[in-house]
Amino acid sequence: AYKRVNELYLKAVLEVYKPGDIIWVHDYHLMLLPEMLRRELGDNASIGFFLHIPFPSSEIFKMLPWRNEILQGLLGADLIGFHTYDYVRHFLNSVRRLLGIENALGRIYFDCRVILVDAFPLGIDFEHFTRILAEERVKKKVKEYREAFKNLYVILSLDRLDYTKGIPQRLKAYELFLAKYPNYRGKVVLVLVISPSRTSVKEYTELKREIDELVGKINGKYSTLNWNPIVYMYKYIPFEDLLALYQIADVALVTPLWDGMNLVSKEYVAAKTDGRGSLILSEGAGAA
Repeated sequence: AYKRVNELYLKAVLEVYKPGDIIWVHDYHLMLLPEMLRRELGDNASIGFFLHIPFPSSEIFKMLPWRNEILQGLLGADLIGFHTYDYVRHFLNSVRRLLGIENALGRIYFDCRVILVDAFPLGIDFEHFTRILAEERVKKKVKEYREAFKNLYVILSLDRLDYTKGIPQRLKAYELFLAKYPNYRGKVVLVLVISPSRTSVKEYTELKREIDELVGKINGKYSTLNWNPIVYMYKYIPFEDLLALYQIADVALVTPLWDGMNLVSKEYVAAKTDGRGSLILSEGAGAA
């Protein structure tokens, strides 16, 4: 099935490709495509590949039955990009250990070609971001949220629904915090914003159910007549609402188990124009 999907993309590219075009292939869905393109278009084609998720250590990667096919698929590219130097190192080690192909200074010499492998950390458009922060619609939202969360410490958790993000673990940690430090009950609120993702996939539906149950359990256990420990939003929220939440949050809780880069952490820091606020960032994020 994976091969078939890559072949569909190959067909689509060949329909529009003209000599001199640069082909840029994105992410783990299409790791066979660079080699397929190279076979069809020859050595003169310019092909780049970028992986948006972590590349695992060779010890983990070698557990994959199709490890060699995946690596050979990527070696069809002229340039292979990752978020961090750790992922670059893991990839180069896998190529050396599994295919026996050496590298020097991030260059792989393969099939009479030189393939460059490097780290290109994804950032945010800081100027655009801070310009929007100054707009009246954002200031209005900031005022609304400050009023809504008056006299409360605000912890912001913002993620796409995904099991790599560690959302249930984060909720259990917050529950432990409330149990261990009862003096913070009624004084702190966790604003949990989750964007729907892959809602038709069984594992994601089960994750959503687990999160719903945890939120219900914590709110049921600690809520009072005038305070809920968690405000839960399962929806896409407008950009100005997001910026306003960044500005009013005392803490951003960004704790993925494993994440390619993570831009929420960068956006939160950029939004804190007054310099006040704390980012709690797990080592599992590339941004760390």
